[in-house]
Amino acid sequence: MREDWKYQPLGEICDLLNGFAFKSNMYVNEGIRVIRIANVQKGYIEDSAPAFYPFSYEDELSRYMLQEGDLLMSLTGNVGRVGILNKEMLPAALNQRVACIRLKKKDVLLKYLFHYFNSDYFEKMCIASSHGAAQLNMSTVWLAKHSIPVPPLSEQERIVALLDDQFAKIDALKANAASQLQAAKDLFQSALKEMLTPKEGWERKTLEEISTDMYRGSGITRDQITEDGISCVRYGEIYTTYNYWFDNCKSHTIESKIKSPKYFEKGDILFTITGESVEDIAKSVAYLGSEKCLAGGDIVVMKHNQNAKYLSYALSTPDAIKQKGLGKTKLKVVHSNVPSIKSIAIPIPSLPEQERIAARLDAISDKVARLQENYNMTLTLCNDLKQSLLKSIFA
Repeated sequence: MREDWKYQPLGEICDLLNGFAFKSNMYVNEGIRVIRIANVQKGYIEDSAPAFYPFSYEDELSRYMLQEGDLLMSLTGNVGRVGILNKEMLPAALNQRVACIRLKKKDVLLKYLFHYFNSDYFEKMCIASSHGAAQLNMSTVWLAKHSIPVPPLSEQERIVALLDDQFAKIDALKANAASQLQAAKDLFQSALKEMLTPKEGWERKTLEEISTDMYRGSGITRDQITEDGISCVRYGEIYTTYNYWFDNCKSHTIESKIKSPKYFEKGDILFTITGESVEDIAKSVAYLGSEKCLAGGDIVVMKHNQNAKYLSYALSTPDAIKQKGLGKTKLKVVHSNVPSIKSIAIPIPSLPEQERIAARLDAISDKVARLQENYNMTLTLCNDLKQSLLKSIFA
């Protein structure tokens, strides 16, 4: 930042609004969109799981109603994240622990403030000003007193034009990497559907027919996970950590601490029967490692005499996933059970054909993995480039 730029407290430049404590049990399918802290990401407002309040409360909520172009900032957890509210999300109201920053001076550009707030320089100051052990909490009182560098309007316009131009080029790089990754994922799904479509000579069998044994694992609590010891898998890791098949377990525990331990070995298929959604309990993975491992609670182990990779792929088709969802019950989370898993039917070709299909899908899956790695690297590089530009201006 140049020495001749003036500094002004944010409270002199903008009005700062705190949110309302909406009651989640009053959410409806359509109405006033509630902007919650989860919606405020770094640089944008996320809207994949919207929440709404009844329109009948609009007058009562008038002081919390938002406008197009409002800057919204997270005050808890990942403090200092900011995005601009667009017209498509209106009518919308502000939830608690989200701040609305609304310009009240014409000599400061909205996009200039937006870029400043998205710099690591500003985020570090937000973190330093926050308090809390379990999670950080930032005050709008501090925010109002925070001094913002304010260059002349012509300089703000130059900075915004420069950053918008460079960020557009950087975003194009991200979009290209994302497009390549999505194309590979689409190819994999197309190949999965085509290669797993039953052909002449195939049989459709239930898992009960092809399994030689099927049993539930033993309970492993979070506090029993250790840095070393016997390898183990807890049910949540199946849908968050492993994909189709895996060679090495990420977790370990002390064998003697587990009551009635149950194990799985090379070639076994693991299912999870507890999760937050049908998609969670629909996951199954093949274990291809050489060491014997412990199966956690709410995991079902299936032993068999088929090709393990083929089974994992066959159990990932839309038809198999749909069958897994049929046996669910829902309390606070979604549950399935062993009888439901045993009833799942999948196409079974000859073992040589299973091996050929698995090898072909492995090759495409490897391409997806490489493109995923490339995308992750590109994403990191692009974010670093943006922060480098912001640092050159604001730090």
